[in-house]
Parts: sequence; structure tokens; C-alpha cells
Amino acid sequence: MFVLFVTITILCLINCTSKKVVVNEESRPQTIDVLVNHGLNGIKVNYDMRTLESLETDNVYSYLDALDMAIESFLTDKSNRGSPLSIVPNTMESYRGNASKPQQNLEKLIELINTGGSLCMPDIEGASDDCAHAEEGENIEQNWIFLLQIPELSDYLFWAIVAKDGKEDVYNYGFK
Repeated sequence: MFVLFVTITILCLINCTSKKVVVNEESRPQTIDVLVNHGLNGIKVNYDMRTLESLETDNVYSYLDALDMAIESFLTDKSNRGSPLSIVPNTMESYRGNASKPQQNLEKLIELINTGGSLCMPDIEGASDDCAHAEEGENIEQNWIFLLQIPELSDYLFWAIVAKDGKEDVYNYGFK
């Protein structure tokens, strides 16, 4: 029995250590590329990326276009006082008073997203139960809706809204 155990263990070690994991760039979801292009390489995505990437619609913006615009909005638009970029200097003790240093605030936001942030899309098939509906009542028939959660930043939930018909500007906001 002991000899059998040792033999199986040795075979497993040989097989396990000799195989390399190869990432096939062609099979990687394009969603990942969009996120990485914005510096978000640690964010958790809580929906089926491939299904949305293959979705054919008559919308002006595809899912990937909308994702790119939503992330851009989260990272650059602080016009709403509850947007993620707006609250970085107000909620991070070490960043208080640094609102005049936009690059530092952006870097901190990206760091926080990468160390515990998650992205989901409310109201789509397969959305997790904790993926909250848009606070201002926007719906998925007319909009691509993305929910960003950054627990280390605050207890806010952040939504980015991209009108599918392209007739309205992209915007984001947060709500406690």
C-alpha cells in the first residue's frame, strides 16, 4: 500500500511539474483586453464575458464599446460628487486634501480597483444576486449598465451608464 502511494505521488509530481500552462491569446475574452488597456488587471468580473462579447445587437454601441466607455468614465469623470474619482481624496485618509493632484488620485483609484474591485452588470441573465440595480432607475433595454464595487474605497456602489442608442453622454455616479 505504501509503495503504491509513493508511486502515485511520484507520477503526479512528474506530470504536474512537467506541464506548462499556456495562455492562448485568441481564446482570452476581449473584455480582459479592454480592462487591461485601462490598467485594470486585478478587477474581478462577475458575469459571463464571452456571452456578452458574442451578442449581436442593433445598438450603436457594442458591449465592448460600452465597457470601454464605462471604464473611461469611472476613471476620468468626476462630475458627480459620488463618482469613484471624486471620492478618492475624501475617503482615503492619506489622500485628503489632494484633490488638486488628479494623477495621484487616478493612480490610487486604479490601485484600489485592482486590489478588491469587482464589476458586474445588473439585470442581465446570470447576474449575481448582489449586483444591484441602477439607483436612478436606468434599464437595460436602453442602456448598458455597469456596477463597480470597490470595498476598500468606500461603501458606495458605482454605476456607469452608456446609452445603447448613443444619444446621451456616458455618465457615472455613486450611491451609499
